[in-house]
This record gives sequence, structure tokens and C-alpha cells, in this order.
Amino acid sequence: MWNPIRAVLRSQSPRGIKIIALSLMLVLVCAAPIMLYSLFNPETGGALWMGWLFALGAVVAHIGFFVGIVLVIWDMYFAKK
Repeated sequence: MWNPIRAVLRSQSPRGIKIIALSLMLVLVCAAPIMLYSLFNPETGGALWMGWLFALGAVVAHIGFFVGIVLVIWDMYFAKK
């Protein structure tokens, strides 16, 4: 079975790109429950815990994206080769 996390971690990409990819996966995983809930149950409001899960996942993923961008910039311009 194909594991996307293992595929990202084993790739030849720079470490910053790996962190960005994992952050994007985190956003998708955290947003999936509330999107599916609103898709299949549109007449009622969403469950509160799903909203908090998405909000927390989005915050953590944005921090991961920022760290990944900083690492990419660091590796491109400041790291000794």
C-alpha cells in the first residue's frame, strides 16, 4: 500500500519542500471531516469540534509552511555548499 507521508519523507526534495508538503497534507486531513459533513448534511450546522479541528490544523500547517519557506530560503542562499 502506498503511503504518501513515507513517499514525501523518502523523496530527494530539500527539507523545506518536505515540510511544506507535509503541512499541505495536514490541512487536507483536518479539513476533510468538516467538508464531508457539510456535503452530506447541508441542512444543519457543522459540528463544533470539526471546526476547531480544522482551525487548529490550519494554524499548525501555516506555521509548518512558514518554517518550510524559511528553510528553503536558508538552504538556497545561506547554507555552505
